[in-house]
Amino acid sequence: MDIRREILRNVVLCQALEPLAKKPGLTHRLQDATSGAKLEYFIVAGVNSCWMFYDLADRVIQKGGQPDCIFDLAYEAQAASVRNRLGSKVNYGQITLLVPLVTAQVLEYLDKGSCDDIEAVLRRTSEVLRSTTEKDVQAVEKLIHLGYELSARHHERIGDPKVSRPPILKDRYTNLWDAFLDYQQIHIVREMSQGYLHTLQVYRYLLHNLEEGILHGSEMIYRVLLAELQRADAVADIIAAGLYLTLMGHPEAVLFT
Repeated sequence: MDIRREILRNVVLCQALEPLAKKPGLTHRLQDATSGAKLEYFIVAGVNSCWMFYDLADRVIQKGGQPDCIFDLAYEAQAASVRNRLGSKVNYGQITLLVPLVTAQVLEYLDKGSCDDIEAVLRRTSEVLRSTTEKDVQAVEKLIHLGYELSARHHERIGDPKVSRPPILKDRYTNLWDAFLDYQQIHIVREMSQGYLHTLQVYRYLLHNLEEGILHGSEMIYRVLLAELQRADAVADIIAAGLYLTLMGHPEAVLFT
């Protein structure tokens, strides 16, 4: 098995599948939530950004461990995601969640020759974040600024201009673990810092409710997590990561019935 190709496939699938499920308040296969979040934007963005995760896996393999920077590829993935489409930063959160997850997966594969132990992979994500460098901090700041730029561009295009001031991380932190501890109010940041607890919850729910298919399962767990987190877009990002875990852990299982 070429793990890079598996990662490429699963990154595409998890991002393309997540918006198909019928989730009140969000884009789904029957309705676009807003003009900036059309269904086709999610699919195009997911395909455009997937090759950077192939590159990430290859970088970890070539290094034989965690490289001195991984989040520059998150920036590249977000920049590539807008090719051939309008809309805003529709897969920003998904890209951000997947970078430590994919890095941990490849590290697990290098150590053990497999990566089907989902909880072992998730335990590694904290180590991945602690091992990030100032280069990663700079890359995340660049990623955040790009996200603000894409959002501002979209709002200007629809006649609703907004001015926001992105945070400054450079020269304040030496790694992302420390930086993220100061931004726990952001759902996906908290998800990473806490070891992907909700992502694991999504994975377990999907795995135990396969009889009606993954899309139906994601619709059900969306309602559960929305009641807890009260932020629909963050729940969607977490579900995408949970779909990724399901595909990673069960590459030959029948998941779509």
